[in-house]
Amino acid sequence: MKSSKIITIGIKELAHQKVILAAWYNFLKENFDAKKVSAEEFTLFLQAHVMYDLDKDQIELMLSGSEPLLEEFKKSIFG
Repeated sequence: MKSSKIITIGIKELAHQKVILAAWYNFLKENFDAKKVSAEEFTLFLQAHVMYDLDKDQIELMLSGSEPLLEEFKKSIFG
């Protein structure tokens, strides 16, 4: 298994959290089906940690994965 990295995505609205988590799940599922992610990695990377940043008054989603996988995901959602 490749070494894991973490990205943090700041979210102001709870509805946005649902959209990001759904996009992350679908992205991982597509990569699992394409054999780019193992079953072990899929299960591990699917776990998203949530933190509340008092200073910024926003939710922080912390997604883990390999660096290339996270870069590809960021490109897919942020353009």
